[in-house]
Amino acid sequence: MSSIEQAQKAATELKKLIEEGMNRKDIRYYYHLVGRIEFQKENFTDAVENFQRAISQLSFQYHLTGDRHALFIEPLALAFYKQGELEKAQEEYEKIISLTSGRLGFGDIYVRSHFMLGNIYERKSWKGKAIEHYEKFLDLWKDADPGIVEVEDAKKRLTNLKDR
Repeated sequence: MSSIEQAQKAATELKKLIEEGMNRKDIRYYYHLVGRIEFQKENFTDAVENFQRAISQLSFQYHLTGDRHALFIEPLALAFYKQGELEKAQEEYEKIISLTSGRLGFGDIYVRSHFMLGNIYERKSWKGKAIEHYEKFLDLWKDADPGIVEVEDAKKRLTNLKDR
């Protein structure tokens, strides 16, 4: 949306529709949206809380075409990362790369998770693991559209790590 204020209005309307509807577990979409709003405002603690509430409403497993776990986990992982909570961020990104059917609809999130894990391991000075994830990321996106910022960043980081 063009503004946080509009997004907050949309969230309020969404919550009302869900509360009046038949599937109360759809409240996960409200919490997810509120989490994204708080993330945009850089209120990472509130963002994490709302992302966790959204995830708590997910079914343990969805059928093949409905696996949205990656969509819900990625912003939580990024919020942890922005807070400097590398262990928690790592744990969430590892959950994403362990998903199976979620890779079909959310392959970009799966691939980006390797980039973020490379970044986390690099910050933790785990050179081997950082290289492993940057290489996996670059291999998966070797035919990606040109100009993707993460691709160029990963290439530079990988070169720097290998030169050390």
